Amino acid sequence: MRVFIFIPIILLFFSNCVISYADFPKKEKPSNGMIKAKDQIYFLISRFPNLSRNESEVRKALSEKGWKEIENYPPEKGYYIDMKSSQKDPSLTAMIFLYLSYATFSILPSYSGKDGANIMFTVYKDNVAQKTFEYEITRKAFVWILTLPVLWLNYMYPTESEAYQAVIDQFESDLYSSKL
Repeated sequence: MRVFIFIPIILLFFSNCVISYADFPKKEKPSNGMIKAKDQIYFLISRFPNLSRNESEVRKALSEKGWKEIENYPPEKGYYIDMKSSQKDPSLTAMIFLYLSYATFSILPSYSGKDGANIMFTVYKDNVAQKTFEYEITRKAFVWILTLPVLWLNYMYPTESEAYQAVIDQFESDLYSSKL
């Protein structure tokens, strides 16, 4: 019986952080380029951070663009995109304070403002690498027990999913305006 009371208390303590995402691109209107929206584009997500729950949402967002996912090798003809997302780690100081904060059930505050993700899209045409587009997402997290009354702020800030969607939209714009 004590376990059932203890679990919600732990979840309450570990959910008391305010998180926002920044530094991702804002969508711009594409200019005319060589790739047309009617061209068949294939994609593969070859690397994604292990801790992210958003890989399926990213896959869905790419598919909604009319692009088709492939599982193995790039096609001999046409456009192919290899997407890689790697995790940016927080600074050593931030990691130490994060550990101390969680070890004390967030009685001690911690802040991290440099972690997030680096995202690379490598575009191939007829099985030859043409160009690589790089984007960055920065996550800012403040963990402290006294943030419990202001957790509603998380609903005002962009989420990780919204940041990835913005990166995908910007990549689409950059892709169609590039001279590939």
